[in-house]
Amino acid sequence: MRAAVVVWSGLFLLSLTAGAQPAHKPIVAGGMVVNPHDVIAVYRPLDQQAVAVYLGRPGQAIQAIIIRDAKEAAAVFNEIWDNQDVCKDPGEDDARPLTRMRVKDNGAVKSATLIANVQRVMAVVWESDRRNLRVVFDKLLQQDLFENPNGGESLPWLEFQSLHDDGETVIAAYKACVIKK
Repeated sequence: MRAAVVVWSGLFLLSLTAGAQPAHKPIVAGGMVVNPHDVIAVYRPLDQQAVAVYLGRPGQAIQAIIIRDAKEAAAVFNEIWDNQDVCKDPGEDDARPLTRMRVKDNGAVKSATLIANVQRVMAVVWESDRRNLRVVFDKLLQQDLFENPNGGESLPWLEFQSLHDDGETVIAAYKACVIKK
């Protein structure tokens, strides 16, 4: 709700406007400014330079911002990952819209590949050979596809190779998000 302060005869009155959205800070990362509630996922493929930021509202088309410059892409991903106002760790239950899809571990160095709006994730699924992992999102238009930042085939889900145990990392993070203790 948006609040408006009105001065009248030396008194301050607080007026609440019904139906207004709560104020939120935009994400500022690199040369990009984006509404954190519109981010579906931020994906950085392993051993690749590009970063993809997927945006969309439920029932509307997905837009992909692909950043191919290695320095700019790393800055955007890291600034979103480190943004404490909009990103939380798996299992934390608060109003921040984005989740870092990596569980905290005891100092083991693992690369970060995915930041997701877990409210939009329907499933995380292994391929039969367990080399690729699919992240399936809800409320997409019938023909919506996720553009591959590596230039490969666009698919109706986010798919990435599970190198360096990253598939297990994403699945463990998703389990931590959906299993309430």
